[in-house]
Amino acid sequence: MAKSSSFSSKAAKATGVLDYLQKALPKQTLRQLYADDTRGHYVCRAVLQQLPGVAQQVVIRLSCCGGTFARKGVQIWTKQQFAAYQHDLSRWAIIEEIAPSTEGEGAGEGDKSTISLTPEYYKGLRYSLESMDSSPWQSLTPEQIVTMAKQQMSTDGNMKKPKNIKIPTPEDLERYTEKKWNAVLHFLVGSTNQSPEEEPHAAVINFLLQTGLMQADPDYKGGDPDDAPLVISTQGYDFMLQEQHQQVWHFVVQYLKYVSEKKAKRLLEALLFLMCLSFGRLGDGYSEKSLGKHERTFMKDLSMFGLLYVVELGDGTHIFYPTRVAIQLVQGKHSSSGAGSDKATSKAVEQDLQLSNPSRSSHLAIIVQTNFMVCAYTTSELHVSMLGLFCDVHTIRRLPNMVFMVLTRDSVKSAFALGIQAKQILRFLEKHAHPKLLESGQPPIPENVQDQIWLWDRERHRVVWSEVFVHQCVMAGGIFA
Repeated sequence: MAKSSSFSSKAAKATGVLDYLQKALPKQTLRQLYADDTRGHYVCRAVLQQLPGVAQQVVIRLSCCGGTFARKGVQIWTKQQFAAYQHDLSRWAIIEEIAPSTEGEGAGEGDKSTISLTPEYYKGLRYSLESMDSSPWQSLTPEQIVTMAKQQMSTDGNMKKPKNIKIPTPEDLERYTEKKWNAVLHFLVGSTNQSPEEEPHAAVINFLLQTGLMQADPDYKGGDPDDAPLVISTQGYDFMLQEQHQQVWHFVVQYLKYVSEKKAKRLLEALLFLMCLSFGRLGDGYSEKSLGKHERTFMKDLSMFGLLYVVELGDGTHIFYPTRVAIQLVQGKHSSSGAGSDKATSKAVEQDLQLSNPSRSSHLAIIVQTNFMVCAYTTSELHVSMLGLFCDVHTIRRLPNMVFMVLTRDSVKSAFALGIQAKQILRFLEKHAHPKLLESGQPPIPENVQDQIWLWDRERHRVVWSEVFVHQCVMAGGIFA
């Protein structure tokens, strides 16, 4: 039980799949991932890409030297700085423990030890360097997808005109993920505007309960505690104001834990699938037929979380599209592909802001003014509820596609009482800043507003209360304190 708790703690501290591999998995598991015949070389490539430049050079040179080289030679490559990279390379199960060299070639008189790549990583890296494949699966063009749909319908014996298959653009994928997560947050805050069709899947609801984001209503006065309605917890408020990537990662960690409890081998399969997703291209579609049995199950499960967009062609044939969040899961918030993906996000927001029917928009674009007025382009009651966590709801003013609220001392301190921190409020306002504001190069939040929020936060710590004891002595009828 203690081992499981320690594993969960390490996994929760990770920020992405690669961070999860390094912090939560033993070296033997990493070696098993590298050794996979069809997907292991993608894991080797992903691990190599996140290493520092000097460490990358060491690994590439070792692979060109048969996987083994004298330690003294490696020290020369790194200008005697190899010790600074040795621990990380060893933790990633990339290099073997230092062993005596069987041959003296290249070694100094006083140092005959060698540095070797692990057999699994060496094999996977060599295959990756020699392979021309940039993606684990063959991407499909829109014409190929339409042809597959027609072939599927003719195979089924259905002579009706095939339905129009909409090929999603990167902006469509962004809106899809936004819609999925808005449904989760709507349920989290207990929104009454959510239709039954928009409610998240039962597996997602179960996650909200297991992770403590929701709890039984503490004010429930009924007889049976099991009948108490679910309400958002303090952790849930924190979850709401996190970046979308962090929210998704919470779900993925819980999913990996569920998979590992069923069977250890399933965890390896799930990790390999997530690693392969990072090599997919945003906007490209891939056939389900290129996946194995377990991978197809993962595909369906991840689509419930909004990580994959799945199109059904008929008779159980599916095409899946990785979303921006799925591609960035491996590298975490420091993903190198984030710049291009963020452009798709901004473009999707701009397109929604130009819609003739504002109610179709699911995005949020915020402008914070120097007078503490918050101008939010949104038509979602969810976004209004989220802003109401730290804005004065009594100051709300509405237009067809905008909401105006004011940041006040009382409203911000009420948010602090819920467990929300100043940095979370500022991060939320910056994350959802209007695209035009970001393009202008100006700070998304005026400096006087930032400073004042931090000052309100420090007001809570100006006086520190400490528990004390008062000793009284009663003598001769008098009281001396």
